[in-house]
Amino acid sequence: MFAIISLLLGSVLEGLLDSLFDSLGEFFNPLLVFGTLSVVGGSGVLLTKYSSMVEIYVLLISLLIGIGAYVLIYYFLVIPMSNAESSTSISVHDLEGKVGEVITTIPAQGMGEVFISSTSGSRSETAVSFDQKIIKQGQQVVVVQVKDHVLYVSELDEI
Repeated sequence: MFAIISLLLGSVLEGLLDSLFDSLGEFFNPLLVFGTLSVVGGSGVLLTKYSSMVEIYVLLISLLIGIGAYVLIYYFLVIPMSNAESSTSISVHDLEGKVGEVITTIPAQGMGEVFISSTSGSRSETAVSFDQKIIKQGQQVVVVQVKDHVLYVSELDEI
């Protein structure tokens, strides 16, 4: 019973929090919010224990330290990570001339699937036979052209 309640509440809370953070934008993402709360709490504990300041000053200084951590995390972690994510993806049109392996047999007049591995990652794409011949699973193919995000491939001849 506990597992079912946890699953339902977890799914509901995940959906609510996900939509909340998406609507607030990139500046209010969970990494920043929870990181800042940790820094505020940690600095508050340390200042309370190792200083003789009044609690209101401890709170204000902890909030300032937290805001500083928030800004540092945003500019030195979140922004570089978001830029790095967008630069590693390749366009499907960049696959022209690449060699891949057929993972789902490509019929002469139909579609199959090709697996292409590269330094930036591996991906599988929908493929059609350029020569309108059957290309069986496991065969090596080369991408001749790309139309409407579909690869037109030809069987790779061994030399």
